[in-house]
Amino acid sequence: MIPSAPRRSLGHSLAARHRAIFPPLGWRRPVAGRALTVALVVLLTGVSLIGLWVTYALRAAYEREAQSRAQAEARLAARALADAIMAQGELPSAMSPERLPATLPAAAGLYDRAGQRRAMISRQDPAGELSLPERLDLSGLDQATDLFANDRCVITAPLRDAGGERLGALYLVTHHRGARLSTVVTRLVYELPLWLAVATAGLWLVHALLGPGRASAPPRGARAAPVDFVMAGYQEVIDRLQSAGRELERLRSDAETRAVAQAQFSDRLIAGIPDALIVVASDGSVGLANLAAQDLFGQSPGVAYRVFFADAPALADLVAASLADGVPRRKADMEAVLAGHRRTLDASVSPIPGAASVLCLVANITELAALRATTRAKETLEGVGELAAGIAHEFKNSLATIDGYARLLAQDAPQSDAALALREEARRLTQVVTDFLTFARPTRIAFAPVSLAEIAAEAAIALRDLAAQRGVTLRIAQDLPTVAGDAALLRRALENLLRNAIEAIPESAPTKLVSLRAETDAGEATLMVEDSGGGLPPEVAANLFAPFFTTKKEGHGLGLAIVRKIVVSHNGRIEACNLPEGGARFRVSLPLQTPSETRGL
Repeated sequence: MIPSAPRRSLGHSLAARHRAIFPPLGWRRPVAGRALTVALVVLLTGVSLIGLWVTYALRAAYEREAQSRAQAEARLAARALADAIMAQGELPSAMSPERLPATLPAAAGLYDRAGQRRAMISRQDPAGELSLPERLDLSGLDQATDLFANDRCVITAPLRDAGGERLGALYLVTHHRGARLSTVVTRLVYELPLWLAVATAGLWLVHALLGPGRASAPPRGARAAPVDFVMAGYQEVIDRLQSAGRELERLRSDAETRAVAQAQFSDRLIAGIPDALIVVASDGSVGLANLAAQDLFGQSPGVAYRVFFADAPALADLVAASLADGVPRRKADMEAVLAGHRRTLDASVSPIPGAASVLCLVANITELAALRATTRAKETLEGVGELAAGIAHEFKNSLATIDGYARLLAQDAPQSDAALALREEARRLTQVVTDFLTFARPTRIAFAPVSLAEIAAEAAIALRDLAAQRGVTLRIAQDLPTVAGDAALLRRALENLLRNAIEAIPESAPTKLVSLRAETDAGEATLMVEDSGGGLPPEVAANLFAPFFTTKKEGHGLGLAIVRKIVVSHNGRIEACNLPEGGARFRVSLPLQTPSETRGL
């Protein structure tokens, strides 16, 4: 009978299996294997803890960056809203949501002097999470304040008009959802190393429990060396993470500073543009208008572009066409009546790349257009004068001969109507030729101080009989200024204008009044001759200053042409328009006399 093999214990069998599976861990060299296992466990645990710290550090850095960006956007939006309302001078009843931050849920409210909410807007807040109070306590609110708590930024800013009088307050609240790291990133950073550390520690414990226990304890120096190495690695990683955190904070601060500086520079650049700049959004509202545009059109941002350009419908049509098809357009020499004055505008409308808006630039070229018209008038007058001066002289000589023969005929037949008619016609033609020579001959002006009040009084005396004959009242202002020019020529121009105004009033007019007054502004005097007649028909206004154009039976059409020549030769301008209450107005602008001109005379 063969004896059976001795039965092995359960612990011995497990130890044998573990010896077969983990020979590299130092079964044969237990001291080195255990030290390596301890170092591996400590390393994995440390990596997990460092990963956890890095995760929360990055999350905090991202949170601070997002909070700073949200605060900067909220401050910029609040400042833009407050500037637009204070430029308007009163609290509007509605605001455009386009002025709120584009990347954040935001809501804003306007409060009057008593703290009662007057208007409110919101953006990206369909659920109504951002609530606004019905009333605000405005006592002690002298400057803008902001508060950031619980992922919300609240800004309260006082609103004042141009005189410093309080209009109310602006209350703006934005919601910042915070920064979140990816779950995958979080697990890769600290959960996976942590599970590896736990598994390694478990295997090491099994190895320690099932081992023979014959190995002697490792020396103290052999155990301390891996720990020192691991701690040195930990310290280097921590130092690098702290340095990266400081660099991230510096970059965030620099980005915020650059954003604020760029916004301020853009505001100064837009405010300093001398031409009118208007930005029209896709919904038809005016989102931006600099001070030049607000002064020119008398409107503030936030209204529809049709309302903004109410006095310039041609410009509104230009903006509508560019909004419809996105094609740039330009139109020069547009005529518009703004604030009661006729203006000449040069406009260009262009789509803004990457935005459903258009940019409109409008230049007020009224003075330039007047200068071009004056230059063209001078060139026309010089050409006509050179061509007609010789012919007029010949006509004048022939008329003198005809007048001499008419005198002889009148002496032979004193009662002859034909002789009297011939002499009268010769006299009238001689006056026409004389006026034409005055119109065509080059004018040389000896500039001297001229009192418009004195020459206007002389012209009124010369026309007193004509005014009394037609029942017209002449009203001459006494505070007319002094200009530099030729007194005789200016007197003739005023006399022609007053005569034309008297003759333009029909006999059946209920009121017969001709007035002369003056305004001074920007270094020039503007004379205004107004009558209570029937006004200027369009076909008459178009040819008003053309030579030989007249609507009178006995006129020869040179009176207003001579007036225009005299005004232009004095570096002035003349224009005519109809009055709303009836009648016509002639505006004559002449340069005022300057002290340098007085010393030179």
